[in-house]
Amino acid sequence: MKGRKKKRVTSYLLSYGLVLCTAFAPRISQASEPLRSPFDVSQRRELFGARVEAWSCPAPPAAVRDLTFSGFYADTGQGSSVVDPAAKKAYDNATRAISQYENKLADMSDGYVRSNPPVGAAAACVLDWLHAWARAEAMLGRATEQGGYVRKWGLAPVSASYLKIRMEPSLDPAKRSGVDRWISRWASIIKDDYSTGTQRSSRQNNHLYWAAWSVMLAGIVLNDTDLYEWALDRYRFAMKQIQPDGTLPLELARKSKALHYHNFSVAPLVLIAETLEKNGNDPFSWGDGALHMLVKRTVAGLDDPSYFERLAHAKQDLGGIFNGFDLAWMESYYARFRDTSLEKWIHRLRPMKNRWLGGDMTLLFGIRDLRSL
Repeated sequence: MKGRKKKRVTSYLLSYGLVLCTAFAPRISQASEPLRSPFDVSQRRELFGARVEAWSCPAPPAAVRDLTFSGFYADTGQGSSVVDPAAKKAYDNATRAISQYENKLADMSDGYVRSNPPVGAAAACVLDWLHAWARAEAMLGRATEQGGYVRKWGLAPVSASYLKIRMEPSLDPAKRSGVDRWISRWASIIKDDYSTGTQRSSRQNNHLYWAAWSVMLAGIVLNDTDLYEWALDRYRFAMKQIQPDGTLPLELARKSKALHYHNFSVAPLVLIAETLEKNGNDPFSWGDGALHMLVKRTVAGLDDPSYFERLAHAKQDLGGIFNGFDLAWMESYYARFRDTSLEKWIHRLRPMKNRWLGGDMTLLFGIRDLRSL
């Protein structure tokens, strides 16, 4: 009798726990038609795939729940453009575990895309990593302002990695459900965060664009129209901010980092536009082609930053910008428009990888036969 009673109590508690999880989970407004991912895994596997003989899955790192990091720009009155070296070192150390988790997720999910035939064990490994952090409610705890930025950036590589593996039929349904709930809660926190205090610069500039990109990816994971439409509206807002000369006033205010932050703004906006295009919109034409103007102005600045120096009243700090991480958005844009001004950068920097955009952008979007320069 005691054994049967214990089983009934355990069953009741499990059921009660599921009710609580459902009650506190954000409501999802399901799209009538599946929202389409920006990543065409089957097409990319056909182009770049190869047989994988073996796959080993490392143990995921310990989850990080609270995000109590400090920023690293010195308060000098120079538009948050002067990095404090000691503060930057402390920030890098504090966020290293998160960066390593994001990078490994991107690499492993890219490995699944490259496997032909697809290796189910690779997808299962990615899911295990996602599920481990989901169970620990990673990234959902207390956050400083800088921690909120890290949380917003972090949702994108998690959602992108999940999107790349989600069609694998052998994935554990229970683990998938747990990851879905985690991503839903995470996206709702970001959406709410960037829907308040909208007069603040960080709710109007590049931070908003990255929030929109992360939330859009989460919306596609969950097939959630509320998240998707919220991100779409923020993209429309961004198009209205782009001036006729292709500049963004709030990024010009970053003084010596003005060009850097124009490029940092282009990246999520191009990927949002790519995603909207695949879901039946015409986002590259919005605002009389505003995104094209931003791209053109930014790319021209890479060769000659003098225009930005005149408007920002500061010599541009280009340290670190000429790399495959910061310019990885070019693969997507070039694949769609064949803009020849991007060719030398793509040719020089391949493979172009940015975990916040989805991983290996050369794999996910790149044109195989880029002409030799």
